[in-house]
Amino acid sequence: MTELAMATMALFGGADLDDWMTIAGQWTASNEAMVCTQAPASIRSTYESDHVLITFEYRRSSEGVNRMFLNSKMTTGGTSFLLTPRGVVPEGREPASSHAFDDDRWIYVAIEAPHGSGEEALVTWLQTNATADDGNIDPNVTTCPFPTGQRGFIRFEATKPGLEIRKIHVIEAGFTNLFDDTSLDGWEIVRPADPDDPGWVNDDGEVRCRSRRSSWLRTLRTYDDFVLRLEYKIPPAGNSGVFLRAPIEGRVSRIGMEVQLLDDLAFRGEIKPAQHCGSIYDGIAPQVRVPAPANAWNAIEVLCHGKRIRTTLNSIELYDAMLDNAELDTNSHRRPLATRRTVGFIGLQDHAWPVRFRRVRIKELTE
Repeated sequence: MTELAMATMALFGGADLDDWMTIAGQWTASNEAMVCTQAPASIRSTYESDHVLITFEYRRSSEGVNRMFLNSKMTTGGTSFLLTPRGVVPEGREPASSHAFDDDRWIYVAIEAPHGSGEEALVTWLQTNATADDGNIDPNVTTCPFPTGQRGFIRFEATKPGLEIRKIHVIEAGFTNLFDDTSLDGWEIVRPADPDDPGWVNDDGEVRCRSRRSSWLRTLRTYDDFVLRLEYKIPPAGNSGVFLRAPIEGRVSRIGMEVQLLDDLAFRGEIKPAQHCGSIYDGIAPQVRVPAPANAWNAIEVLCHGKRIRTTLNSIELYDAMLDNAELDTNSHRRPLATRRTVGFIGLQDHAWPVRFRRVRIKELTE
């Protein structure tokens, strides 16, 4: 039996809040925990997904009302869970335990967001250093209704200071990380300007282009049908891209496809509709404009399945289109998308900007 692929990612390592965006109040990283120091407060992940297993620990939840949201949008929405001294509770439910733990005790939580229609979220929590005297050694398990077909960020809220959260991890079933934390293994720099001083480096899982026009970075193997997820960060007015089904030789965005990554607001020059951030470059224009600020991590997902392509930026779907739909293809009179490669490399573009990528993972699709 083939082992199911799993992409495991740490969303908070304890040192800083680089993976998080403060929406309201104040949060700090202290003693390897994410701490609410000024409330009311809200903070969300830069990570974005749909079906996911999240695990974390929390404590000091006795003051005010504390919540965790799955599938949140940029600042609001999502499925809510209360973080209480008596355990994690789906919104609208009563705590399963009548015993409130001391505020100094950490409570471990695991929530699995379902993928299929009609499934429920599985919620598990356990007091991390419970003793026989606590009467709560076994995990508390419950389920709750969960909207299907939704996706988004992870968000925490606190109405009063004090909440602490640590050891936040997510697992995506079926996905494989395309980078490790230290090297470019599995990838190749195509025609580097200086082989002895490459323009691409992997710094603790963050893949950086050092803006040396060192061509592009490609996978060593090819892919045809897949879901690709990653986060990227570009500087103001920056420009980069993700290559799909790419060849080694020739202009990639004309033979394969390129998903444009661009700071639309500050880019210097005229931008056509099919050149905005998230577009299939010179091919399919986004149907909606989604904020993707410079100098911040943005999450993007691309599904390629035969002639179908769908792109989601920061949890908002930009388009779900067929490559042979000439009405959507702005390039149909030159090199139609319907004639592009159906298999090729995944690539990250060097466009002379210091762009960064992380959490690059892929799920291959089979019939």
